[in-house]
Amino acid sequence: MRRVGLLAGLVLAAGALLLFRQAPEPAGPRDRIAATGGTPPERLAAVAFGTSLTARARWPETLKAGLEPCGFQDVSVTVRARPGAGSGEGLDLVGSEGPGPYQLAFVEFAINDADLWDGVSRQESLENTRAILRAIRDRHPGIAVVLVTTNPVAGLQRLKRPRLMAYDDLYLRLAEEEDVSLFDGTARWAGTNRDAALPDGLHPEPTIEAALYTGPLSRLVAAIFGRSCAQ
Repeated sequence: MRRVGLLAGLVLAAGALLLFRQAPEPAGPRDRIAATGGTPPERLAAVAFGTSLTARARWPETLKAGLEPCGFQDVSVTVRARPGAGSGEGLDLVGSEGPGPYQLAFVEFAINDADLWDGVSRQESLENTRAILRAIRDRHPGIAVVLVTTNPVAGLQRLKRPRLMAYDDLYLRLAEEEDVSLFDGTARWAGTNRDAALPDGLHPEPTIEAALYTGPLSRLVAAIFGRSCAQ
């Protein structure tokens, strides 16, 4: 037990040293839209794969209302997320959503991949996430995929994830290489009161997060399918 505590202390100390080298948060949204082309669907079925951030989030529910003025008659979002999951476990979640048909998938695992204690290397994260994208496409041909970066972290959680921004950058790279869309959730947190929004330093207050994400995410999804949202 003492050795485990010592090892944990060393990991956190290493995180503290790396903290000062952490890349800054993005100055503005780095969204990417990979348009599907063709006739936009009237009914949109989506699935969200991710960590506890997705499991407890309200934005999958508020996205339905956000897309109402964008020309979709009906929107559903199925959440398949697991607390503590990284991209390695994420591949196991693909298939749990059922046969669909689904037109849209969200993918969010960078926050746990970046954990010094039980995460994975950036190379593993890259390879795992690429495998997730391909598995989703194999199961649902023609599906649109959105990689999602999430909130920044604070306090102890920042020490545990000193290179979170570098893992988020992998999503930008994958979006280009795999020609999928990207929603830069991280950038939406600029100027927020982190004490109120991130009470434990990791999990955002769901209502605040939904207010930050719903509008821009709705517009991004609409643009993917060639629609625009009435103001």
